[in-house]
Amino acid sequence: MNVFDRLNVFLNRVGSSSLKKMYRFARDIHNETGKPVPFILADMAVCILRYGIGYQEYRGYGFVYKKPSQRSTYMTVSNNVALTRMLNDRSLYDILEDKGRFLERFSDYVKRDWLDLRKCTRDEFFDFCRKHPVIFVKPVDSFGGIGIEKKTVQEETDLEALYDSLISNGQMIVEEQIHQHHEMDRMYSGSVNTIRVVTLLVNGESRHVYSIFRVGSGNGVTDNATSGGIYTWVEGDGTLHLPLYHEKSGTYYDVHPVSGVTVDGFKVPMYPEAVEFCLRAAKEEPRLGYIGWDVAVTEDGPVMVEANIMPGNDMAQNIRWREDGLGIKPDYEKALGFPVPR
Repeated sequence: MNVFDRLNVFLNRVGSSSLKKMYRFARDIHNETGKPVPFILADMAVCILRYGIGYQEYRGYGFVYKKPSQRSTYMTVSNNVALTRMLNDRSLYDILEDKGRFLERFSDYVKRDWLDLRKCTRDEFFDFCRKHPVIFVKPVDSFGGIGIEKKTVQEETDLEALYDSLISNGQMIVEEQIHQHHEMDRMYSGSVNTIRVVTLLVNGESRHVYSIFRVGSGNGVTDNATSGGIYTWVEGDGTLHLPLYHEKSGTYYDVHPVSGVTVDGFKVPMYPEAVEFCLRAAKEEPRLGYIGWDVAVTEDGPVMVEANIMPGNDMAQNIRWREDGLGIKPDYEKALGFPVPR
């Protein structure tokens, strides 16, 4: 993005309701730091124009505490958009954004039964439910875990009514339950816990940038942060050392709030296999070179849950993750072999 594009982004972000939110964030930061609100608002504006960040990123990345040399190391929304445009063919976005198309395209990696109600009959759905008494249903284009539900099918379940309700709710994707690895269950058994693995495809070679461990927090059946899930950084050997973070409350947990399992020292099961699994999947479609994969781990190995165009980097750049106060842009540039575009 050039300066004019960034100025346009800035003007869009500070319109009406955004301006109110921006001011509220500035007040919160003032209460935390004691810095004057006008100074914070001015600094936010400078950062939006110079680094292409949003005011939520300004707070989430702790920019108020950081020097320009630290700020410049952060992957911003502008960087993310530019990198996505460079490496991903827009005409193929639907392969990942339509969950039915994703399941079909990456069926060798999904490793479970599924149905797309747009393409199957009622009888096929009834047979599926008789085979799989616990199913997960979701909209074709759901984001952040919205609309995902767990359904238990019993002998007395009215399958006709269930089918009609799914069609009415737009929950067209039906999947067999994933039975996760016992260590994932030990951390928290109320959701399918996943690893977000971000990969780049450069000159035909798939490269791993970073991984995030995501787990449910007791609210709902998903581990998505926007639906109340919690997450932390995964070290290169698959070990967790940093606390779990809950975005909605801003709370850090040294132990899981439900299971009581200690986070520091927890070993993500089959982590090397999960990363390698994603690196293989990344080569399946060379025109999609920047993907955030969500992988579950079963006793038999990793299975793909879904994949994301333009994975957000907020989870990877939490203010508590790096003692040096740096972002992850250097990690991207090491994997790319060239500077991240703006």
